[in-house]
Amino acid sequence: MESRAAYLYSLRFYILFVSLIFFGSIVIGYMGFLSDVFSEPVEWIKELGENINESTQEYPPAVTFLVFFTVIFLNNAFTCFLDIILGPLIGIFPTFSAFTNGGLIGWLAQEEGLVVFLAIVPHGLFELPAFLLSTAIGVRLGREVLKRKEERHFKVELRNGLVVFLTVVLPLLFIAALIESVLIVAAR
Repeated sequence: MESRAAYLYSLRFYILFVSLIFFGSIVIGYMGFLSDVFSEPVEWIKELGENINESTQEYPPAVTFLVFFTVIFLNNAFTCFLDIILGPLIGIFPTFSAFTNGGLIGWLAQEEGLVVFLAIVPHGLFELPAFLLSTAIGVRLGREVLKRKEERHFKVELRNGLVVFLTVVLPLLFIAALIESVLIVAAR
């Protein structure tokens, strides 16, 4: 098992690859090419958000914060975990995840204005690296599956990826969820 630093360094090209997909899809989304894809689901999400906001108005801010923090953290942790675990499906899921998340951000920026990027910055400084790292691990695992059996080191790669998930990705997501939850509660 290689050191965590060596493993992270070995992911640099995978991180570059998923970053290009992510940021490229932001541009595609901003240009309006994904409007048909996101308009209906986002309306449903907005409606759900309004319902949650109305139902949490009666609770003290501390309870609301804990609810939002728990939901945000678990959702992001589960998504990043799926990016890693489903990566062996030839890297399709994490690549698709990077594309759809970037496209959604671009589409929201086109619909709501560039202020969307400012709203993402505080928690995105932690969440985005965690997301890109987990998608890179998933793509690397997908590539590992494609190797010839005698060249494949899937168990070692999976173990290294899960160690990074537990020691790097989850702490980053924890911090991001704290920041996002504080901002949500403060905005109420």
